[in-house]
Amino acid sequence: MSRNKIFIPVLAIFCLLLMVVWLAGGFQNKLAPGNKSELPAYQGTRYTVQKSLIAMIEQVPASVVAKENTLVSSRLLAELKTLNVRAGDKVTAGQLIATLDDAELKAELQRVAAQQAANSAKLEQATKQLVRNKSLNEKGLIAINQVDEWQATVNELQAQDKALQEAYRSAEVALGYTQITAPISGKVVARLQEPGSMVSPGGAIISLFNPLQLQIEAPIRESQVKHIQLGSEIKVRIPALDISQTARVSEMVPIADSQARSFIIKLDMPLLQNVVPGMYALVKLVLGEQAVIQIPTNMISKYGQLAMVEVIESGQLHKRYLRLGEETGNKTIVISGLNEGDQLAVQR
Repeated sequence: MSRNKIFIPVLAIFCLLLMVVWLAGGFQNKLAPGNKSELPAYQGTRYTVQKSLIAMIEQVPASVVAKENTLVSSRLLAELKTLNVRAGDKVTAGQLIATLDDAELKAELQRVAAQQAANSAKLEQATKQLVRNKSLNEKGLIAINQVDEWQATVNELQAQDKALQEAYRSAEVALGYTQITAPISGKVVARLQEPGSMVSPGGAIISLFNPLQLQIEAPIRESQVKHIQLGSEIKVRIPALDISQTARVSEMVPIADSQARSFIIKLDMPLLQNVVPGMYALVKLVLGEQAVIQIPTNMISKYGQLAMVEVIESGQLHKRYLRLGEETGNKTIVISGLNEGDQLAVQR
């Protein structure tokens, strides 16, 4: 029994030592010391990395706006009687789009017309009486003061006639304001009132814009303004429609926004299908030139988010990871990872 107590621990220790020796490679054949065999030198096509000048382009967020847009408003305090258009409808300049209640204005026009008729009758009678009195005065039958009295009456009635004529014209103009027409040709954006509502002078009824004349409006930083002039041609892009076009700078607000430290510029753009005000746009500003490293895009191997090229060093190929910039055409800008003069292996 005492021998078993000694034998079992000794056996366990022995097995443990054998396992340690095995894990340490004690039972494997060791390689003889020597130099590692070198791979053959790269003999394929090489590409020499060089710097090239490219335009420094900054993309500025912008918006599409209508060059011609307006709010059609009432000039009177009256009830909106009819509204003949809805959002999306096309209208032409001068087209009747709404009417206001005109009952009171028509009554006012009739009242002024009646006053004109009464005043004209009095003026006619007073003029005849003035002629008779002048004749009697010349014969010495009446005093001159009677002639003066009728002359004053005629003058007063003539002044009233002129005032009533002006009142009639004003009433006609006011009555014309009940017929609301489109000031420009374009498309209705929204109805801002509905028939039956009371509108006040200056109260908007509908909004219009001209879809044939659109602009790009962009805020430009103070440091960028020196690169822009009126009439300059600048490339713009509408990302939603994947459209790129050249636009001309037509307006530059001469005062900077004191909070954003930016200037507003507007660019006239040609008519493009499906482009409407409010769409997001990008203005591409050329701010000069800079020297960068560009390599052909097909020489870059990508593994997920990693980009890599094979660089030739001492005749051997070595993998090198890159940080890439913008891809333009068939070349990609390398931000870091390569230096001018590096040799790259052209992939076959």
